[in-house]
Amino acid sequence: MNRYEFEDLISDYIDNSLTLSKRKEFENYLTEDPEAQSLVDQVSYTIDQLKNIQKVKVSDHFNDHLLKRIKNEQSKHRLNPVPNQKRFLGFSPLYASLMTGLTIALFIVSLQLFAPDKDTFTKQNRFYVKNPVPTLSSPKIAKSNPKSQELAEAKEDSLDQKSTKSPKKDYTKQIQLVKD
Repeated sequence: MNRYEFEDLISDYIDNSLTLSKRKEFENYLTEDPEAQSLVDQVSYTIDQLKNIQKVKVSDHFNDHLLKRIKNEQSKHRLNPVPNQKRFLGFSPLYASLMTGLTIALFIVSLQLFAPDKDTFTKQNRFYVKNPVPTLSSPKIAKSNPKSQELAEAKEDSLDQKSTKSPKKDYTKQIQLVKD
């Protein structure tokens, strides 16, 4: 028996509800470990003390009144804001600063999306971006694909499969079956 099993069985031992084999195993552990007996004595003393506590009598509607009071206390804290807290446009200082940061971020992103033809790159950013991405409104990159004119003037389609059909070959005379 290990320490955890022993501690699980203490209350059963005190209540005398262990089987005979478990009880013998439990008592053997008590003789082997001197601290185990003091632990059993402490638990037994605690159980006796709990049995001797006076019971408190309450009214029949105690639980109903208690639950109503808990609900009232919870609703007071939800509806009433913290007193003497400064507000800016109805926001607490924390939420006002978060909202300001999000608004600035949205403004910067919208500038990048809706005004890409403006030269918003600094000299440092140009160092990292070697090949700028072509956009429809960017006149700086005139030709992104030099072969586009040649493709438009082509007479034949390379993906046309009707013109490149090859006849099916007959392999029936070339197949030989081998016996194992």
